[in-house]
Amino acid sequence: MNILTFFSKPSVNNFQVNSGNTPLLYPVRVICPANVTTGISFPDQFLGRAISLKISNNDSANASSYDYNLNGIFQNLAASNFATVDNTIVNYLTVIAGAAGTTLVEAQVIPATRDQIPIEVEV
Repeated sequence: MNILTFFSKPSVNNFQVNSGNTPLLYPVRVICPANVTTGISFPDQFLGRAISLKISNNDSANASSYDYNLNGIFQNLAASNFATVDNTIVNYLTVIAGAAGTTLVEAQVIPATRDQIPIEVEV
């Protein structure tokens, strides 16, 4: 079942979605060091997909920027500010932290099923 379909309707195939049958989310925190570009692959590093993000710029003097799902369009995040990405499936996040402070990424991750994560085999 597609996760977007699962969360977009109050009922799925006449099945009522409630707190008892919603997949368990788990929190993730990643601190991106100052003046470094950090790539976060949620399927590879956390075996799931992020469905909600909070990105906090802890640098009081410089902006940071972020891009999700490798779309190539970076969003600017002003000094001492935060941004949220909600109701979106995020597989990959790129963060460019400011020169003088860290950037904190907090995410709610939904575990991926075995058939969602491609297995790479070296021959």
